[in-house]
Amino acid sequence: MKMGLLACAFGRHAVDHANMRKSGGMHVGKCKCCKTPMEEIEPHVWGVIRVKDAGLGPRNFV
Repeated sequence: MKMGLLACAFGRHAVDHANMRKSGGMHVGKCKCCKTPMEEIEPHVWGVIRVKDAGLGPRNFV
């Protein structure tokens, strides 16, 4: 688990294929280690979804 969190810190997320969903014509899921929301950009290519922070400031959570 610790190595997975370290990989996530460097941007190497691993999608949890067991809990994928289809939303808006695209597949979405979460990272196995850190639960970061991810979407399938191309077949078998996943990217992190940028989530806004509820209007508390100009930053984004990754």
